[in-house]
Amino acid sequence: MTFQIRSISIYSHTGERRDVTFRLGALNIVTGGPKTGKSALLDIVDYCWGRDECTVPQGEIRRAVSWFAVFFDSEGEGILIARRNPGPTGRGSAEIYFERGVDELPADASAFHKNITASGLKLQLSAMLGISENIHVPESWSTRRPLEASSRHAILFCLQAQDEIANRRLLFHRQGEQFVPRAISDALPYFLGAVDEDHFLALKRYQDVRARLRKLEREYGEAQSITREASSAARGLLTEGRRIGLILSDAQPDDASGVLELLREATIPRPMVFSAIDDPEADLTALDERRRSLIHELQELREEIRDVQRIDREASDFEVEALEQEARLTSVGLISDAANDGDTTCPVCESHLDVPVPTVAELRASLANVQTQLRSVRRDVPRLQERLAGLGSRRARVTEQLRDIQADIAKRIQDNERLRLEQHQFAQQARVAGRIAYYLENVAVAEDDGALLATIELLRAEVSELAATLDDVAAQERLTTALNLVGRDLTRFAKDLGLEHGEHPLRLDLKHLTVVADTDDGPLSLTQMGSGENWVGYHVAVHLSLHMLFDRRRRPVPRLLMLDQPSQAHFPAEQDESGLIDGLPDEDQAAVRQLYRLLHDYCGELAPRMQIIVVDHVEMLDDWFKDAIVERWRDGSALVPQSWVRV
Repeated sequence: MTFQIRSISIYSHTGERRDVTFRLGALNIVTGGPKTGKSALLDIVDYCWGRDECTVPQGEIRRAVSWFAVFFDSEGEGILIARRNPGPTGRGSAEIYFERGVDELPADASAFHKNITASGLKLQLSAMLGISENIHVPESWSTRRPLEASSRHAILFCLQAQDEIANRRLLFHRQGEQFVPRAISDALPYFLGAVDEDHFLALKRYQDVRARLRKLEREYGEAQSITREASSAARGLLTEGRRIGLILSDAQPDDASGVLELLREATIPRPMVFSAIDDPEADLTALDERRRSLIHELQELREEIRDVQRIDREASDFEVEALEQEARLTSVGLISDAANDGDTTCPVCESHLDVPVPTVAELRASLANVQTQLRSVRRDVPRLQERLAGLGSRRARVTEQLRDIQADIAKRIQDNERLRLEQHQFAQQARVAGRIAYYLENVAVAEDDGALLATIELLRAEVSELAATLDDVAAQERLTTALNLVGRDLTRFAKDLGLEHGEHPLRLDLKHLTVVADTDDGPLSLTQMGSGENWVGYHVAVHLSLHMLFDRRRRPVPRLLMLDQPSQAHFPAEQDESGLIDGLPDEDQAAVRQLYRLLHDYCGELAPRMQIIVVDHVEMLDDWFKDAIVERWRDGSALVPQSWVRV
């Protein structure tokens, strides 16, 4: 199925659209000065095809464009793939729009929305290209994973960026990235048709049959082991089942059948019966909170008892002091009332005192006051004793409650631990029962060993037959044939371009992904060849040779080849003024003209099945060259219109 480009479009942030339209099945040239966005066309195609990273250069394009779009043609059907520009600093966008059966492009980007993922796009493009089910299985000693060729691998043979086409070390698009070289080497045999679809079907059938054979052989071996005596695995499961209580400890099987019977009994579901709990409503958290509350209450009672005891002690001390005071003051009764008139006369001997003394009335008043306080203290002491007795009773009750709560907590912890152990045992039993069930499902005693052996023999014969069809030698011969055909065309194109060593047989080295010239002095790779003209020429010749074989064998690769700056070896961009090559030396003019003439004639030979798009700054006056020009970007004209550029 042909897959070519009708147009590449960009959409502005204000709803405008800019199209670069191409002719199908022909050579298309976009020529122009430097910094006009020519190289971005290849990056847009690569990005819209599903590449993770947007490699469109930073600058006006990334700032002015909202969506990129590529309008493909597949056997007359319009296929539109649009993808949002990630912006000046973004790496890539997951917003991809895909539509089949398109006749005209949307006028603005408002119609675009995400309707497919990058992996979904890969599947769609692979199906439209006709890539059938395939798989490349690396060598047994290799750590690489099997690879399935897809549309993402096919596009690698259709693009040559400016920094790739003149690189003597890298022959294919993105070859310098990690893992890509091995992917190209693994996928190219499929795209060359060296390994057809029947091979992959046979390979899948071979893998399925071999897997089934290994399974039956394992089952037969286990069955034989159990038939002779219980296998070590069964014995181990039996021992483990006894240990955790799935199997009675006194059960002793006599033979393999007895072992299997006990294992089957162990897999019978059992109810989960846990130990009864005296108070199932009791919650450990609630009990702990109650314990904390009682401890707090007990602490308050102790403090109150200490306070009452302190008051009682103080009252007792006061009573003792008051009694002594009363005894001293009682002596006032010995003094007559007549002797208390003056405070300077001694009430006993009636002699004159220099220091006045209290009167008898004052002493009696003090005595009365002390006696009143004594009566009050004697009245309060029984109350304090009663209060102390009450507090002691409360403390005893709270202490008893606290003791009960702590006993409940200890019991609940013990119950929880017992339940945990029981749950752990049930979990162990469930695990072991599951392992036993798995063992019994995968290992069974074969009642009819003869039938099982017959099936194994049939599968062995089928594996041998399929292995013969997958002969590596035959597959390598088919690949060698394909590479020889590529080498034949490669040699022809190298001679047409007048490349150095083109007179020698040339071949594509699939392992190292380079061109090799088989000279009389030995093999000479592209890295050993000089001159940028040779590097560009061999890049072009290899891709033309590959597409020649892709076309002859109708391989699922887009009939498209994009080349960026193939004239750079002869006409550097810094020498570009008008694009005309008249100022170049005659040899450079002839080489550039020869290269473009080859591209033009190549498209004519395969028309309408091959489209070549070249972006370059070169321009020639030949009619066939001018007819191939689809865009000329000079004097202010570029991919991004000036009106889109923000000042």
